[in-house]
Amino acid sequence: MSKDIENLKELRDELRSFKDEIRRELAQARKGGNGSIRVDLPADEVEQTQASSVVAKDLVKLIRDNVRSSLEEKGQQAVDDLVEGMPEDKAADLLKSLANTERIKIAKLLYISKMSFSDIGTNADLKNPSVIYHINSLKKMGLVSTSDQGGYELTRRGRLLVRTLALMNEALGGEQID
Repeated sequence: MSKDIENLKELRDELRSFKDEIRRELAQARKGGNGSIRVDLPADEVEQTQASSVVAKDLVKLIRDNVRSSLEEKGQQAVDDLVEGMPEDKAADLLKSLANTERIKIAKLLYISKMSFSDIGTNADLKNPSVIYHINSLKKMGLVSTSDQGGYELTRRGRLLVRTLALMNEALGGEQID
């Protein structure tokens, strides 16, 4: 009986270690890792497999596989829920705010760094009335704000939208869609 209790304690410690490892991997993936979760087992753990611990290790593997599967399902479900709850009118307005090559140019410039009004006009090759019009459109949707030092900068929302557009462009292979 003492051996069984010892084995259960070992299993509990392994599960706790695995749980901590999953939390670290998830935190790293959220911080901008490569989006995948990896679990490493030291070679000595694999080599030390004894008949008495095979069941425990199989159980840990089964749990690990179930957790991975659950994480994938929950991630997909979370995205599906976001799509289902997305208000179409707000999404359309947001896309309209950048559905113009000059505004995209300005957003890309501001993605790189904060800029003054005149720098935006010069770098985007736009006249003052156009700069005013496009900046106001971007500000209205909360994509651009006035910086503390003067000039303009992308908001967090603006940065996210520019990144999303870049990813969409990459996913579509940069092809023009009719």
